[in-house]
Amino acid sequence: MVVGENDGIMDFSKIIGQFHPLLVHLPIGILLFAFVLIIYERWQKANLLSAISIALLLGSFAAALSCLTGWFLAQSGDYDAELVEKHQWTGISSCILGFSAYFFQKQRMLISSIMVAVLAVAGHFGGTITHGENYLFASDEKASDTAIISEKDTKIDSTNQTKNLVKQTFLYKEKVLPILEKKCYNCHSSRKKKGGLRLDNEVFIRKGGKNGEILKAGNPNKSLLYSHLLLPLEKEKHMPPKGKPQLTSNEISIINFWIKKGASFTGEIEDETIIPQIKVAEISNVNIASEEVLSKESFENLLTAETKLDIPNEMVLQKLKNQKIVVNLEGNSGKKLDVNFVNVKNYNPTYLSDLQELKENVFSLKINNKEFSDADMDQLKEFNNLEKLNLERTSITDKGIKNLESLKNLRQLNLYNTEVSDESIETISSFKNLKVLYLWKTKISEEGIEKLKKKMSNTRIEYGNFKFSKPDSLKGTVKL
Repeated sequence: MVVGENDGIMDFSKIIGQFHPLLVHLPIGILLFAFVLIIYERWQKANLLSAISIALLLGSFAAALSCLTGWFLAQSGDYDAELVEKHQWTGISSCILGFSAYFFQKQRMLISSIMVAVLAVAGHFGGTITHGENYLFASDEKASDTAIISEKDTKIDSTNQTKNLVKQTFLYKEKVLPILEKKCYNCHSSRKKKGGLRLDNEVFIRKGGKNGEILKAGNPNKSLLYSHLLLPLEKEKHMPPKGKPQLTSNEISIINFWIKKGASFTGEIEDETIIPQIKVAEISNVNIASEEVLSKESFENLLTAETKLDIPNEMVLQKLKNQKIVVNLEGNSGKKLDVNFVNVKNYNPTYLSDLQELKENVFSLKINNKEFSDADMDQLKEFNNLEKLNLERTSITDKGIKNLESLKNLRQLNLYNTEVSDESIETISSFKNLKVLYLWKTKISEEGIEKLKKKMSNTRIEYGNFKFSKPDSLKGTVKL
């Protein structure tokens, strides 16, 4: 899959920007610690000059890195511009004040006091961007003024008042809106609009985001608002993102029912109306935004395959745990296993032999240890259900890759920093279901990469050839 230059630019900005949430807490903690030391020094008449200077310098450098990564993150346009600007300049001011306190020792108490005040304001704006207004005193009350239905939406048609009906329920206002508020507003509202999308107002919902409209009245499967809920959890476009609270089957059913009935923002239904639960038969064979939506057949196969799995043996799981192997239960039934050798310092082939007892349950496997070699690859042939395989930083070569030919269900393969070369092109290209392939720091040549692109047009191939330019520019690139 060939990625355009602008996509490469935005991907680079996104990668750098993703470090901001990780780094932003460092300067806060370090600079506050420096301020506490300054107060303690004054109070106890102690000599803490060196410690305070080191803390101020480290905190200021951390603040500078946070400002840089924050700038990249802001270029996505997913956040409220006014809030971002306030957060940005108070953050930069905190950084400058930190360095000033380091260099001007005689005024250190005054400067650091101002620094802490500005830092608190910057943190407040950051919290508002991330968690919304009133995040410090959040209550269960629905306080979004942008989502309030207009006065005409709350009136019942006079023709209905003459009928002897049960209580009327406004489907969008009373059923759909609470779901959006609870599960979607954190990323798609007036304060934060990931992908240029807001879901806190009818106008914005109908408008859609950067990828166009998300609502096709009467057709849930053609509505991204619904179809992205059905994407596999590991997909980038699955909503809500992995790690966020997911919609329940009942909530998904409500969204489906609302769209199928015309996606009215003012219409009403009888309170006794039963909203049908989503069934396999209601999922169509469609592709949404170049992402795979589970078809009826594949959804049935997924449920059937998972149902047929045996419950993982507790004794084997405990044995693996004792060997420092991380095993997480996944799937609807808790029978699918995500296995990670990240904590295993000294790899032993017997570990994989023990895992063989659970081979049908293993859907994801990560072994990133140089001691794992071609001699161990033969054991992987039996893991037929593997969908994700990470062999980064191992000693495997083209000889070992041939052992993977039986793994027809592979969807993601990571060969980063291995000895795999062009000799493996035919084997790798035989994985018809592969969606993501990582080949950074391998022996595969540029010509080999191009061959793989042609053979695997539906696979995203990552091999480290980033191009980037200033995020606010659409002209020119700088090649690394």
